[in-house]
Amino acid sequence: MERIVVITGGSSGIGKAIAERFAATGNIVYELSRSGKSTPHIHHITCDLTDSAQIKEAFAELARSVRRIDILINNAGMGVSGATECISEEEARQLMDVDFFAAWLCAKEALPLLRKSKAAKIINISSVAAVFAIPFQSFYSAAKAAINALSSALALELKPFGIQVTAFMPGDIKSGFTAARIKNDAGAELYGEAIDISVAIMERDESQGMTPQRIADAVYNLCSLTKLKPLYTCGLKYKFFLFLGKVLPCSLIQMILRMMYCPKKRPAAKTAPEE
Repeated sequence: MERIVVITGGSSGIGKAIAERFAATGNIVYELSRSGKSTPHIHHITCDLTDSAQIKEAFAELARSVRRIDILINNAGMGVSGATECISEEEARQLMDVDFFAAWLCAKEALPLLRKSKAAKIINISSVAAVFAIPFQSFYSAAKAAINALSSALALELKPFGIQVTAFMPGDIKSGFTAARIKNDAGAELYGEAIDISVAIMERDESQGMTPQRIADAVYNLCSLTKLKPLYTCGLKYKFFLFLGKVLPCSLIQMILRMMYCPKKRPAAKTAPEE
């Protein structure tokens, strides 16, 4: 039986690859984004995922078109890099709106249609950064950690309805996400080159990361499982990292992350010039 799949942020990157993967196997696919376009096999619904009214209207439109939703994939996301104390409130709220609140609101609006499916699933796209918080990317890490917690709680609440929920945590991915990241360079007088060095290391790893198609294959395979676990990742390296996260003390994990992303030399704070 063909499945009805709804994907947020499906106009590019991972979301587009996931949408195409499901469409290629005969599923009915809807994608929600601001800039996408319908294709012969993917139905686009224009929706600003930071606007709760638009999310509500998008799912009302879906309810007029379909009788159920079998799979909801909350994929929409954005990144903001910079020193935590220098990120603006506007930047922080925008990231949380896209990366966390949009997933909650879409699940909330989708549930009446998900309950009409015989084997409904919600897949929330998280990140390995949910477990290993990355310096100078604190709000992204925090949003993904919140996604993991939301997914675990939802899985318990929705079990009586037969709706399964999981968080999928990719590692580094080679996609347009890197170029689209908002970079806040404030704080150089305090942190020296630490921000630039850390972000450059992160972007180098992303440029050498997995393809969106590999992530799409992994998500597609998850949706074929009869029973979902609370958390998943993709790739032996990241599975090993998550294993280490379970067995190593937090202080050691912090030391490893500091070695990976932070310069060895402590940046000297610049003093204000004498008048």
